[in-house]
Amino acid sequence: MRRLLPSPAEKVDLEAEYCVADAVPWHLRVSFVSSADGAMTVNGRAGELGNDGDRRVFGLLRDLSDVILVGAGTARIERYRAQRPTGERLDRRRRHGLPDAPVMALVSKRLDFDLDGGLFDPRAPRSIVITSDSSPADRRSALERVADVLVVGGESVDLSAAVAALRDRGFRRAHCEGGPHLFATALKAGIVDELCLTLSPMLTGPGAGRIVAGPELPIRAEMSLRHVLEEDGYLFLRYDLRQEPAAS
Repeated sequence: MRRLLPSPAEKVDLEAEYCVADAVPWHLRVSFVSSADGAMTVNGRAGELGNDGDRRVFGLLRDLSDVILVGAGTARIERYRAQRPTGERLDRRRRHGLPDAPVMALVSKRLDFDLDGGLFDPRAPRSIVITSDSSPADRRSALERVADVLVVGGESVDLSAAVAALRDRGFRRAHCEGGPHLFATALKAGIVDELCLTLSPMLTGPGAGRIVAGPELPIRAEMSLRHVLEEDGYLFLRYDLRQEPAAS
């Protein structure tokens, strides 16, 4: 993988390209892959847009995080499992002073989970389920046997309160993996520090959604570009976010 911006280089150290300074007390990073015409899925799944480089970057972003924040719908569609890094990925986490595995933090209102599925593997760190007061009480009770249930918000999840609770639990590096409604909620709350976007050299045509979905944002999220990496025609973009009030 090579760097195009800010300073060209034919080979880069990916860890150095994506590290967050130790002095930063909390960092919420969001990552997505998108086609050149803006689609975030092919045949309903994001994975079909990526390549080996995208998977390496995605794995690295997970390895540099102590909590993975994801919407329940994305977790189901992309067939998520609790993480148990081994080999080089485990060594990388230990080099950065991180726990051996990240904690899965699943955002859900309906709590429609398979309690025997891979998201609640007893051999992995105990998952956190983030929900609201309006979620079904019986499902919350059942989930408490296999996960930590965090109730924040009344009718809907209060994502700002959820992030505050994660910080209170000692987490410092969050990797948000979507979906687009969760990203929109995080943008609305003004809690996103960074976006890592893989731009796939594909045109998929109309139909698929974009990386942000839901009602119009009340704020405009502006970004500053930190780097552009390239491999096999794929572009790997890292942005810092700066959010301002939307124009009237």
